[in-house]
Amino acid sequence: SLTKLAGGLMVLAAKPFVVGDYVDLGTVSGTVQEIGLIYTCLSTPDNKLVYLPNNDIASARVTNLSARATRRVDLLVSASYEDETAAVKAALWSALRAVPGILEDPAPFVGISGYGDSSVQYVIKAWVKNADYWDVYYDLLEKVRQSFEENGVQMSYPHLNVHLVEG
Repeated sequence: SLTKLAGGLMVLAAKPFVVGDYVDLGTVSGTVQEIGLIYTCLSTPDNKLVYLPNNDIASARVTNLSARATRRVDLLVSASYEDETAAVKAALWSALRAVPGILEDPAPFVGISGYGDSSVQYVIKAWVKNADYWDVYYDLLEKVRQSFEENGVQMSYPHLNVHLVEG
């Protein structure tokens, strides 16, 4: 109990989060409902109440996802090697422009992030108000697919090309 109480005092003194913040504590994520001397209570996205001992929180990596006013949406998208880079980027920019809630400052970014075995990886980075994060994230996913279809860009998936050589 003394260890839990010491952990509670550390959490209360450090103030890595306050009631109402959405936090990721490694093993669980949720909205802080209550901060006590021994336990902290989180409400998970699927509406479970989780009570975590403060000594566990004091030694855990705490990520506070709602401490700042803005947050960046990072979305990775795969496209076929057969599609021109300019066409893919144009389709991604079109999707970005179709999603409300994306901030102009800092400016959004679209670029190649890597080359996979069967696709070119692109990244979209867009800043949003913290409260708009999930709405923009899911809306952007839908708009990317729609924009790819409208612009003839092929979304890629893992596959293997086999070439037969006569001999």
